[in-house]
Amino acid sequence: MFNKTLKIFYNTSLLMLFTIANVLVITSVLYLCNVSISYFHLPISFILALIELYFICKENYKNILISGFLVLVIFVLSITLCGRVLDTSYDGNAYHKEAIGLLKNGWNPIYSSAKNFGKKINYDVGHTIWIENYPKATWIIGASIYKITNNIETAKVFNLIILFITFFIIAYIINKYYKNKLLSILTAVAACTLPIIWQQILSLYLDGFLGFILLLVIIYMYLLIKNENKEYFFTIGCLLIIIINLKFTGLLYAGIFCLGYYIIYIIKKIKDKKYKDILHFTLKFILILIISLFIVGSNSYVRNIVVHHNPLYPLIGKDKRDIMTDMQPASFDKKSPISKNFYSIFSYSANIGKFNNGEPKLKKPFVKTYYEQMQISEDTRIGGFGIYFSGLLIISLLLIIIYFAILIIKKEYDDLIMLGIPFIIIILFMFVIGESWWARYYPQAYFIPIMAVFILLKNKRFLAILGVILLILCLSNVYYTTKIMFLNKLPVSGQSRMNLEKNYGKKLNIKLYNEHFTGSLYNLIDYKIDYKIVKKLNKNKELYIEKIEYEVQK
Repeated sequence: MFNKTLKIFYNTSLLMLFTIANVLVITSVLYLCNVSISYFHLPISFILALIELYFICKENYKNILISGFLVLVIFVLSITLCGRVLDTSYDGNAYHKEAIGLLKNGWNPIYSSAKNFGKKINYDVGHTIWIENYPKATWIIGASIYKITNNIETAKVFNLIILFITFFIIAYIINKYYKNKLLSILTAVAACTLPIIWQQILSLYLDGFLGFILLLVIIYMYLLIKNENKEYFFTIGCLLIIIINLKFTGLLYAGIFCLGYYIIYIIKKIKDKKYKDILHFTLKFILILIISLFIVGSNSYVRNIVVHHNPLYPLIGKDKRDIMTDMQPASFDKKSPISKNFYSIFSYSANIGKFNNGEPKLKKPFVKTYYEQMQISEDTRIGGFGIYFSGLLIISLLLIIIYFAILIIKKEYDDLIMLGIPFIIIILFMFVIGESWWARYYPQAYFIPIMAVFILLKNKRFLAILGVILLILCLSNVYYTTKIMFLNKLPVSGQSRMNLEKNYGKKLNIKLYNEHFTGSLYNLIDYKIDYKIVKKLNKNKELYIEKIEYEVQK
């Protein structure tokens, strides 16, 4: 019964992944044909995913229908929850909502500028450089949902759904290959303790989502080099289409991790003299890259080449925009990447940088303070993985190094390849990537504690008990990292939603707290509020909506 139930939920997770990838491909192809997002993009993508699951996975059609029903239930529940909780984050109310709103209202990022389209719908776009040039995966997903619901807050559903997807894929795969129910469930729980997703789950930030997609890329790439089959190829294809078009770093991270396993695959095939397998394998991945970069990426990578002669504009090149220097502490200017990582990981959690003259302060592992908890946000800069992460990392590094040494002595190379490649790449990146100190830009650093929990749990009783203890520490880290944040955010969100409902259809004078929060105007649009932006409000009548001060027009 357990195996059958887990299989159904695994199929449900694949259906969600396939649907997301389908939305991106279909929308991008239609953009090239000058067709904007419609009410039918998401339903058609879901129906196509059902067909794909049937032919790719050779699953019983009754089980597929059950999984399809579960997708709808989970989707409706997620939309309901997200729709009632307002995104109170900085980036969410700035360019994320703005981009999603423009796409939902018919903007085609290939054939028109955001500024010009904004004029057509009487909306003054405030973040053109990011909206036009950044990869748009979560914006397209969000806009497809927003088109149906007419509530921009439902666009952040992807952060809830990815938790479900990750949990059941990991649980199913581990149970399939290790035949251990408890190991599968506990490892899946450990994977879902990624602090970044819990900090961002009520927002449109996408770094936690990227972290989970990258984790699944690593898992399926390893499975693929061990067992080439249609299911693994198709799934890795969907994952790569998604991650490459999430962020520019998604292309870098996925490319390097896949390359690590690809090299192992080539070595193995050369030893077996199976050269045709290498060719077929390579051609399949070239096809995936063509779809990811030149079709789905046509509105970002290709457009940037045509307009700016630089696929990664505006983050690199002669005319790049530096978004990191002012966000980091001044002392980081002269530090190496690994030194920045050390001070970020082993200091008190704090949202500091040049913008507030803050500097990191080192602390002892497993020490927690109320101040740290109050500092947690969607983009916590120092100690962004949580108040216990430094201790978790030390324990995990020691365990993994000892485990690898034992594997080398015993000449058990399968586990060494499975865990060693991502481990080495994660550590090397911390030595060479200048932005890896900021947790949300490097979510894969948290894969190290997940690996350690898995290593302990899959061993004999004493080590398994230690694995449970390490898992409890991971859960505690998430709890203390996000508790105060949720308690602070939810009341503000609730009050803002009530004020929106109270002013449905009214005429308001409004003033933005910050000129960058133009995306929050879509909350007013959703509630049919006729707003007028003014420089000054009547202080006696000042009320509150998230990121907006307002008064009812006389």
